[in-house]
Amino acid sequence: MKESQALIGQACRGIRPPRTPLFDIFQNDAVIEHWSRMRLDGAADAEAMIAAAANALDGTRHLAPPYPEGYTWTDDTGNLLQSARWTSWVKVHAFTTPEQWKAWLPGHIENLIARGGPSMEEKVAERDSQTTLNDRLQGTLFIHCTPSTAINTLLFGNRCGLDLFSYLWADERDLALRWMRALMADTLRLIERTAHSETGSLAMIYSDVAYHGKLMFSPSMMRDMGFFDDVAGICELCHRKGLSVIFHSDGYIMEILDDLLAAGIDGLNPIEKAAGMDIYQIRKRHPGLLLVGGVDVSHLLPFATPEEVRRETRRIIQETGSEGKLLIGSSTEIGNDVPLANYNAFHDEVMKG
Repeated sequence: MKESQALIGQACRGIRPPRTPLFDIFQNDAVIEHWSRMRLDGAADAEAMIAAAANALDGTRHLAPPYPEGYTWTDDTGNLLQSARWTSWVKVHAFTTPEQWKAWLPGHIENLIARGGPSMEEKVAERDSQTTLNDRLQGTLFIHCTPSTAINTLLFGNRCGLDLFSYLWADERDLALRWMRALMADTLRLIERTAHSETGSLAMIYSDVAYHGKLMFSPSMMRDMGFFDDVAGICELCHRKGLSVIFHSDGYIMEILDDLLAAGIDGLNPIEKAAGMDIYQIRKRHPGLLLVGGVDVSHLLPFATPEEVRRETRRIIQETGSEGKLLIGSSTEIGNDVPLANYNAFHDEVMKG
């Protein structure tokens, strides 16, 4: 939307804009088709995703169209993946034992270390690509710089998984730490290529580290892994590039929120109510933190009435966005279980200011 970046800029600076900016991800056929005025039929799905975001959102971080049903592919690690419409999973794992990971990792680490930084030509090409997408979004802000922490990459990028990583951590800690440091260096190279303040003011760290009600790892283990050092390194480089940093993790992360703030994060996403995250409590504790998300998409948006959606949306705006520092949106993404009437009630309430 044409005014989106100005609204987001005001909110990020702690100035309440004329209306609260709306930040979200669409993975909902009815919502996308309604706001794009296009069919999601495989003919021009990518264009429909962009049109829906341009017409309905002030900001987003994901515009991938739906997968072809039953599509399969092999990732860089060798895992065979399969898709359904809005999701994918590992059908056959490349490695199923700690010994297989131990045998593969030294060569993988060497390959990561050997990678050079992006060339000037690569940086320019990336910036030009970002500019082209921005033009098509007609003012809606897209987060182009999306680094991951090392633990997020190895768990969900390489698909090591918690069980097998636990064995590696217990039996081959030095190897696991070398892996994470090599992944972190690769993340910094990604930032060097994608962080262009002239095409976007925000970065988002991907790092799912929690379940409902608890962390995946103890805070002391996260310190031993260098997790908070990784977050601090990402924040420092992004800040140097002129970008504010939003930390993304599903689940309950209140136990480490102070550590994340000390590491330099500027914002938090998606603030998952169903996992125990309380947007009102967070606002009281951290009045200067940029809150991104916060509207319950596990229970409220799928199952409440449109009027109940409106009431909770208005409460969040009034109680957590009175001084700006709020980009309102769902607590993960708008999936197919959200009725169009409920999404439109939410959207309409935000647009009222």
